[in-house]
Amino acid sequence: MKSWKENQVLGAVVLAAAVLAGTFGIGGAKLSSAVSKTSDSYEEMIAGDLAQRAAAAQTIAEVGKAALGEESESVQLVYRALSALDQAQTPAQDFAADTGLTSAVGMLYEEVRKTTGEEKGSVLQTQWSEFLSRGNIIANTAAEYNEQARKTEKKLSGFPAGLIAKLAGLKAEPFADADVQ
Repeated sequence: MKSWKENQVLGAVVLAAAVLAGTFGIGGAKLSSAVSKTSDSYEEMIAGDLAQRAAAAQTIAEVGKAALGEESESVQLVYRALSALDQAQTPAQDFAADTGLTSAVGMLYEEVRKTTGEEKGSVLQTQWSEFLSRGNIIANTAAEYNEQARKTEKKLSGFPAGLIAKLAGLKAEPFADADVQ
């Protein structure tokens, strides 16, 4: 039979292992849940409107292509901006791509409107209104999402949460570096 000292050392090692497992297991689950909630909020609050905004931009680009020709620099600029949005993989990248899309679509819209003299009720005007409306919705919800993402980042930055988050690869990325105006 082992001495009392040997059992005490073994007990301390088992206790330390249990505490670490509990901290990392339960803590990791809580942190993962917080990041997942932030990600779900992005999908609910912004991603759908961003997709609808991109669809309106695509239609404006098609109208522009019909009016100005496929080789028009304004048309190509919108297609490049749509491609950048499609390739974005994080909320911050989505925001940056959407900023570029806003400029490109605005220039194309003005060029097509001046060239064709399109009136209210046209496909161009309807899609432009949709594009602007979705942009306003995104601007109004981005600040709320950013705040939630900042709170999640704060949870992930303390100890031992920061260590657990790094080991698990957890990160909540804000939609933009600064609140959308």
